[in-house]
Amino acid sequence: MSRPAQDVLEFDKLRELLRLRTTCVPGRRAVDELEPGMKHAALESVFALIREAGEWLRAGRELGFGTLTDPQGWLERIEGLGAALEPGEFLDAASLLETAGWLRQQFREEAVKFPLLAARAASIGDFRDVHGAIRRCVLPNGEISDNASATLRRIRASVTETRDTIQKSLKQILRARNAEAGEDYVTLRNDRFVIPVRAEHRRSIPGVVHGASATGQTVFMEPFETVEANNQLVQLAEDEAAEILRILRELTEKLQTIRGPLLAAAGRIAELDSVFARARFARDFDAALPEFSGTNELRLEGARHPVLEDKLRKENRVIVPMTLTLGGEERVLVISGPNTGGKTVALKTTGMTALAAQSGIPVAAQRALLPLFDRVLVDIGDEQSIAADLSTFSAHMLNLKTMLEAATPNSLVLVDEMGTGTAPEEGAALAVALLDEFRARNCIVLATTHHDRLKIYASTTPGVVNAAVEFDDVNLRPTYRLRVGVPGGSSGIAIARRLGIATAIIERARSLLTPESREAADLIAYLHRSRDELDRMQRQMTTERHALEEERKKLRTEWVERQQKRIKELEAQFAEMHRRFDENVARVVEAVQEPQLRAQTEKSARRKMQHVRSEAREEMNAAVVQAISESQSDLGVRAASLEAVRADRLQPGTRIRVRGFSKPVLLRRIDGSAAEIEAGPLRMKVALEEITGVEEAAPVAKSSSPAAKLHRVTVTSQPGEAGNSDEINVIGMTVEEARDRLDKFLDDAALARKTRIRIIHGHGTGALRKGIGDFLASHPLVEKHSFETEEHGGKAVTIVELQR
Repeated sequence: MSRPAQDVLEFDKLRELLRLRTTCVPGRRAVDELEPGMKHAALESVFALIREAGEWLRAGRELGFGTLTDPQGWLERIEGLGAALEPGEFLDAASLLETAGWLRQQFREEAVKFPLLAARAASIGDFRDVHGAIRRCVLPNGEISDNASATLRRIRASVTETRDTIQKSLKQILRARNAEAGEDYVTLRNDRFVIPVRAEHRRSIPGVVHGASATGQTVFMEPFETVEANNQLVQLAEDEAAEILRILRELTEKLQTIRGPLLAAAGRIAELDSVFARARFARDFDAALPEFSGTNELRLEGARHPVLEDKLRKENRVIVPMTLTLGGEERVLVISGPNTGGKTVALKTTGMTALAAQSGIPVAAQRALLPLFDRVLVDIGDEQSIAADLSTFSAHMLNLKTMLEAATPNSLVLVDEMGTGTAPEEGAALAVALLDEFRARNCIVLATTHHDRLKIYASTTPGVVNAAVEFDDVNLRPTYRLRVGVPGGSSGIAIARRLGIATAIIERARSLLTPESREAADLIAYLHRSRDELDRMQRQMTTERHALEEERKKLRTEWVERQQKRIKELEAQFAEMHRRFDENVARVVEAVQEPQLRAQTEKSARRKMQHVRSEAREEMNAAVVQAISESQSDLGVRAASLEAVRADRLQPGTRIRVRGFSKPVLLRRIDGSAAEIEAGPLRMKVALEEITGVEEAAPVAKSSSPAAKLHRVTVTSQPGEAGNSDEINVIGMTVEEARDRLDKFLDDAALARKTRIRIIHGHGTGALRKGIGDFLASHPLVEKHSFETEEHGGKAVTIVELQR
């Protein structure tokens, strides 16, 4: 008795929206064949193809087949043996061959970005040979070309020659007779060339009469002397027709040999036209590609019924989207609210979403997550039938009986106005029993009602959820918004008032309501107000969250800019120190007069400069990276209040903590609202508010790092430590400290032109002796080194001989 779900949910009207977006007849047939399916992999493949088509359209490109004529007729005709297509049908065939060739090339250069579309296009066969043969034989106007065959060309040449001969003979006859005006022309009757002769003169020309004028005053005669030539012309026409038929059969056989690939090409074009129609639909209706859950979860966000939306657009009205979630333990949704408030639309929207998703059609929603339903069972609308002697209630019961027999745990059940058509108490009880049965079968159910008992059932039964279509109590009209979690009021009296029913009648109706009904209405109104307040608070929280996110982005931008500024300052200082160091070394080298010593000094200085620069660069980069890494944590506490540092505590030489630096830095001086600090080898200025704390004042330890040397070293050509002594004592020093002292001592010794020095390092653990030995082995100024004799210190002293 019930209408199919697709009819009730207006699924064919959705197909019509897609048909309007196709570009060829095969594409429209492909849309008509869209049906719900349950193969998950096939659906995912289709939607992946639609996604690529959507990206193609968003790039400002199109794909249409408007020049393709429907190939179905001639493809069916060439199925049998001995068939011969008409010339016009060959033009249709050429249209398919040309479209297939164009489509093969369309995605060739886009295979990386659109792999699925490119694969579909590449699967189409190459029909260039057959297409060339058709275009060579059939002209665009549907005539057969003279070049179709040598025989046809010869026949047509003979036809032309014979016609010329006949016409020439007939014109000579006309001239010989001195034909009167109106009788001096050659014409055709019965496909034979004739001349007009007045009826009274017809015996003057021997020949055959082929007809007369309407008045009978003129007859059309074929003189005997042109009969043979006319017979020859008729024979040539028959020969031409036979040759054309042979050519058409030959071309048809060429198409028959590739009929399979042609059917595949036509199918591929139809598929792509259908896919792009669905992509255009998704673009026009802001539709989403659905997701399929492996469980029974149903989640719709901003869902709309596309057929209703299209109708409202034409009326310059806006549809109200709906959002709902079912699944898990909550599988039944009971929707209540006023008439014309959108309850039935909610059912149809959910059903349409399921049918569209499982038919490979994008869903008119912001997001759609659905199970794969094996059935969509609906009972919507008035199914009464006078012919079948069925009332509305009986029709609904028979429909629900059929739905119960078909329902499975994977079914979607949509029931409108449960329990109507009979006594309210019996109808509500029956509706509760039916919902319990569907719930026991684990179906996902959406049902609408006006019965308070069903609303109470939804409020007190596990797995059942209330929902309401909203009603505007101020303007006395529905808002069409679906609100899940609260029941709705029928608002019948309010609607009657809005429609103009007399005030006295309205007041009388209100007085007749039972106290329980008034209390229920008041409770529902309270729940709606509470829900409104919760929605308002949620919107406020969302706004505040967005504001905080914007503030966070702003702080991060400021932080990035601050770090970039710091890095630029550090880079500039680093470059300036390099420049000064290079100038000092250049002056030292220039001061050395002796060529050999100057070369040695320049070589040594170059090696040391490279070594120091490398280590200083690494140290600075590490400091920058560490400073940036540590300062990132500052973003999270940027808004927190920090204890102000008193100005009297900021004394030059004090170690302070600065935001963005993981370790204390040295305060060199205060300059107005800024402080000059020293971080390792680098100096920079920071704002006073960047200072977060003061460490205990302590003497600044002498740094021995290469970067620190780069900062403080001063090179001079005057005799240094080695100028007055040939011996240096490094006992008690670390290896690094000893190497630094020895490096300078060797430079001074070379400048003083010494050839031999002594290094006293003692015995100890042997680590200092080994470190000095390794250092001397690679030093450019050292010729060789060895330990002192036993009587003069042995292995506690190293003797170094310098390069001469």
